[in-house]
Amino acid sequence: MLSGQVNLLISGWASPSAPHVMIKIQVVPQGGSDAYRLLRDKVTHKAKTWSWANKAKTRLVHSGQSTGYIEVGSADGVLVAELYPGESGQYFLIEKLVGRLVAWFPQEIFAINIQFVPEVRKPKKK
Repeated sequence: MLSGQVNLLISGWASPSAPHVMIKIQVVPQGGSDAYRLLRDKVTHKAKTWSWANKAKTRLVHSGQSTGYIEVGSADGVLVAELYPGESGQYFLIEKLVGRLVAWFPQEIFAINIQFVPEVRKPKKK
């Protein structure tokens, strides 16, 4: 892969427009980088439209959407994120997040994986 090239993989068998689909994103860093730390530092010190909704810096919110958020964490340097859409729908957050990651970290990101995971609904007890 060429340096600075971002690979976008979309996987999953569920339709992204289905009402009960959880969107999960994995950001794989180049070399020994830590994608979560890169994002945490950028949002904490330089971002204008992104901010943290909690002190633990695991809930990311965008100023353009009042109700949705992204839950983020780290797994061996890989940024893992789950989108919880608000009124604007799930595509607002995914569009903004992926766009920012590519703009902020073109040399540090190896891949961005997007998964459409069907949510399993438990039947209600009668």
